[in-house]
Amino acid sequence: GGSLLSDLKAAGGDRHMADPVTIREKLGQDAYARLCAAALTLAGNNARLHRAFSAGQVRIAFLGGSVTAGCLDNAYVPEPFPLHGVQRLRSAMPGKRFYLYDYSIAGTGSDYGLVCVRRELSLCRPQLVVVEYGINDAKTPESIGCFESLIRLLLQLPEKPAVCLLLVGMEDGYCCRAHMTRIAAHYGLPVVDAAAALEDAIRGGQLTWWDYAADSCHPHPAGHQWLGDCLFAGLNEWLSAPADAPQPLPPACAYHAPLTDLELLFLDALESPYEHRFGEDGLPMLLHTADHGGAWQLPLYCRGVLLVYRQYASHDYATFYASLDGGDPVPLRGYSLFGWGNPVTVLLSGGDTSGEHVLTLAPADCDRNLKFELVALGIWGGKRKESD
Repeated sequence: GGSLLSDLKAAGGDRHMADPVTIREKLGQDAYARLCAAALTLAGNNARLHRAFSAGQVRIAFLGGSVTAGCLDNAYVPEPFPLHGVQRLRSAMPGKRFYLYDYSIAGTGSDYGLVCVRRELSLCRPQLVVVEYGINDAKTPESIGCFESLIRLLLQLPEKPAVCLLLVGMEDGYCCRAHMTRIAAHYGLPVVDAAAALEDAIRGGQLTWWDYAADSCHPHPAGHQWLGDCLFAGLNEWLSAPADAPQPLPPACAYHAPLTDLELLFLDALESPYEHRFGEDGLPMLLHTADHGGAWQLPLYCRGVLLVYRQYASHDYATFYASLDGGDPVPLRGYSLFGWGNPVTVLLSGGDTSGEHVLTLAPADCDRNLKFELVALGIWGGKRKESD
């Protein structure tokens, strides 16, 4: 009943002792195929998958954190698992054209995934979306609500895409498996649980953690190859089965999904004391500076507010405070020792019912001359209050 980490150490696993071979080479082809198959824990309803792959062109979007992005030692692996999986699809189905859209960003979870759905996925119109937030999400009611809201939003996109979950884990065994697989089963989604398959292989002595990863969570190139092969094995198996009857969206939630009506406000249309700019990603943002700063109050009709700001490892960036209706202020820290311009998402709840609220944003007193970048502002449960 020990943790994965204690079992690994008991077995003598060490990152410096890993053989410089791929997992396939270490296990052999048959055992490797069984390891990939062991990750396919839930087949779900394959009707949407069959429809997605019936087209001559298949657009596949990936939502996730640093694992999906291929981050490793302040760099990126040359072929992260989304690319490897899609390359295998291209080889197996040369008559189709596959387009890969990777919206993964290190450090982000399902709350930021909601922003991606509303902003980016409407442009690429994916037929399949692969979601990987198993280690970046928390096991709190708020995080669970964001994840289920994300799933419902994806399933209600105009293209009616297929949605697949890919679960990875930490060295210590952390993974949001319990609530994510329950939600997947509720909506008929297939699941690739690579974390569970890897844990079993480590406990069985076939592998060590370092055969898969270079640190406590990030796969090295051999680990990414295996994840991509697991995804390919799942898609191949689910598409080989006869098509199921389409499953309608369940009217009830598995847990709760409060943000399914999330609406992003147009930052460039808002009147604020901050400067309107376009970020490096080409999207509008609001920039607080010494010349364009101060407190800002915005009346809203909603149940809650979603804010996304950028964080930098520079003392040029301010700490802001956000609150609804003068409630307890939530710090938005523009400076972090580990910041790199990454987006940080914060939710402010106004209660269980929609109503009139006032959002207040203000810099810390000592930071009034520093910069702060607000890159997204959304509401759920209502609409922005119209001016008189």
